[in-house]
Amino acid sequence: MNEIAVSILCITYNHGPFIRDALESFVRQKTNFAFEVLIHDDASTDGTADIIYEYEHKYPHIFRCIYQKENIWGKKDAFLDFLMPMVRGKYVAINEGDDYWCDDLKLQKQFDFMEAHPEFSVCFHPVRVHFDNGLYPDSIFPPAKFRFNKEVLSLSDLLKHNFIQTNSVMYRWRFHAENADKLIPRCILPGDWYLHLVHAQIGKIGFLPEIMSVYRRHDESVWTNAMVSPQWFLKCGIANIRFYLEVDKNFGRDSAKDIADLALLTKLCLQKEHKFNELEILEKLCPQIPKYPENIALRLIFLSGLLRLTFVHSWRKKIKRRINFLKQLRDFAS
Repeated sequence: MNEIAVSILCITYNHGPFIRDALESFVRQKTNFAFEVLIHDDASTDGTADIIYEYEHKYPHIFRCIYQKENIWGKKDAFLDFLMPMVRGKYVAINEGDDYWCDDLKLQKQFDFMEAHPEFSVCFHPVRVHFDNGLYPDSIFPPAKFRFNKEVLSLSDLLKHNFIQTNSVMYRWRFHAENADKLIPRCILPGDWYLHLVHAQIGKIGFLPEIMSVYRRHDESVWTNAMVSPQWFLKCGIANIRFYLEVDKNFGRDSAKDIADLALLTKLCLQKEHKFNELEILEKLCPQIPKYPENIALRLIFLSGLLRLTFVHSWRKKIKRRINFLKQLRDFAS
């Protein structure tokens, strides 16, 4: 058996309408090296696991899969506990089950770059962002402004903004020699940004200009309604706060404004749903959450949110999304 050069990590949950695109984009990769696909399915109920098994049976030399019988969200970490210990490749690429690659030479191009430039520990490229609901036209991420007009990007750039979309990245995997548990905190979101940061600690960040992946934004995606849905704050608010606290502690970033916004919004949503256990956790994480009357808090959230929604929509669309969120929060509270 050829030595594995690249490990592809893929997590899935109820990606039935999308997963075949992802798997096909893996097996279509044309490389002069061996690669493996490591998949963790979190007890999908929509037939996702059946499609994965079909590919695992057809390509047993490529696929190594884990099928959970019970959902582990919030209990264990799919990456840390299951996929990362299985990695055999010198390099790691990531693609979640609802996204896919659109260039059959993606892995080869990134592998060649990393082999030719040993001082680089991260390599990424732009992606096409596709909105399944049709509300917005396709766009490119990251926009040109996120490159900071530099030939080479570094950890300090990445601390300002996460300009690396998950399914565009390739890492020079540092966890063959180091314990991931000591470097990567649990129960944080976004976990991919943290992975980018810990790899950018040990080398430079390389950028290939070609669009080689498609990132889907759909109603079931965790990040589609980030910062604009009460349900998102209930499910992800605390994990997002943990992320910023860990980044501040371990990388010296100043995320006070991000944390203040998140804490205030998350607290409002948890209070409305009487989530007292989660409120206790939140108040331990952020003991100095500002206390404002609810009407003032909502106005502050609205104003700060306009400045912090950094995705690729126009200002008009950002404002519209923010207003819709506040209406949801008002209805949610009634």
